[in-house]
Amino acid sequence: MENLGSLINAVILIPLFGVLFASLSREGGRERVSNVLCVGIFTVLSNLVVLWRAALLIDLDKDGWQVVEKFTWIKNPKIELVFGIDIFSLMLIAAVHLAVLLGMVGIRHNTYRQKALIVCALLFLSMISGYFLASDFFSFYIFFEAMLLPLFMLIGIFGDIKKQQILYRFFLYNLLGAVFLFVALIVLYNYQNVSIREVSRIVLSGHGEALVWGSIFIAFLSRIPVWPFHYWISSVNVNISNPLVFIIANIIPLSGVYGLIRFFPVNAPEVLDPYLLILEVVSIITMLMIALIGFTKKDIQYKIFSYMTVYYILYLLGALLPTDALLMNIGFSLFSYLIIVAALEVLVAHLDNECQSKEIGECGVLCAVPRTSLMFSFLILAAIGMPLSSVFLNNMVIFSGLLKFNIKMAVCILLAVMLASVSLLQQLFYLKYPPETDEPLPPVPEECRAADISLRVFAVMLLTAALLVLSFINPLWFIG
Repeated sequence: MENLGSLINAVILIPLFGVLFASLSREGGRERVSNVLCVGIFTVLSNLVVLWRAALLIDLDKDGWQVVEKFTWIKNPKIELVFGIDIFSLMLIAAVHLAVLLGMVGIRHNTYRQKALIVCALLFLSMISGYFLASDFFSFYIFFEAMLLPLFMLIGIFGDIKKQQILYRFFLYNLLGAVFLFVALIVLYNYQNVSIREVSRIVLSGHGEALVWGSIFIAFLSRIPVWPFHYWISSVNVNISNPLVFIIANIIPLSGVYGLIRFFPVNAPEVLDPYLLILEVVSIITMLMIALIGFTKKDIQYKIFSYMTVYYILYLLGALLPTDALLMNIGFSLFSYLIIVAALEVLVAHLDNECQSKEIGECGVLCAVPRTSLMFSFLILAAIGMPLSSVFLNNMVIFSGLLKFNIKMAVCILLAVMLASVSLLQQLFYLKYPPETDEPLPPVPEECRAADISLRVFAVMLLTAALLVLSFINPLWFIG
């Protein structure tokens, strides 16, 4: 397992080397792909190769961390950075890399401050990889906060946010999560280098248990679009037109879901029982509210946000069930879910850019772009749960688990998922079919038609579709 340990380090370090080379690269014009973008794509592909090699070394039958790497940072007080890897974290890191790669494909002709965009994206990739690999509380906290730096820079530069109140809430809620997690860290400081899997086994007093778990829950929920924290996420996302920034901003809720999955024990402490019930009720109400708003909105960006919110909360509630049996199903479903949303956002950004630049309406815009129409239709069908990816089968398993433990909760969740799915289908038909009229429509001049995605982007989308189909049951099929 020594090779696996070195690969863990490489996953974090390779994007940092990419940041260095991207900073020294030149930005190109609109007619060609810039050097800095090539550096970004090459860096992500290199890390995917490292992740593939790590996957081949992982023992699928072994639970827990496969290998642990420790680095002493400060000797007095003794503070170490501890990294480990398991199947669940590996899948999420791979899915985030693929989502960022698709986002980079979507910005190939976007020349506005492209160097800053790629540098921040690679820095974020390194920090969130460290977050998924951190196996002790202190390392977990460092990367939990470190990933916010590139995110703040991306939102500030590319967010297109006009109201300062939105940015204030964005910073406030994230600062709130940082403070509460730091409180939990201070309380647990006496248990040095405690593994995040062992937090639930630490014996605390009644008040100490309430303080630690309450702080942990507030810290992670501040990044998940659950009321009242949903507002800052929705306000930021609907103002982002850059596909790569949109993808990165929507990976942040994953960090909250992942944190609760890692910390939450199978047998929750008794002090949490009344609060868990409140959390479940609030989460379901948020799902239904956001799904209903997404159904009534005409903005495709808000519909995608609505879909993502519903599914993030679905995975959160599945992870809170008193069983670990659904953990791998949540991981398999998240793998395809992130890729689908990233590819869908790239196509939506392309259509929005064409409609704005050529001053044409969105209704029926897919009629003139067959390649975009084909991939858009495939991704929408995969997103709503058609049997085209691992979302289909694994979501069925998650729903069956929810039905087993609480049938009323499962019915409400299913209703929210159906609303979010119908909302996406509604947008597909709106973009695909123009309104019917009794009189034949005059031919549209070529210069007024939306341009189709290029053959290169189409090839990338076809490879993405093939990956989704091949991961229908298990995204790790290539290692047995």
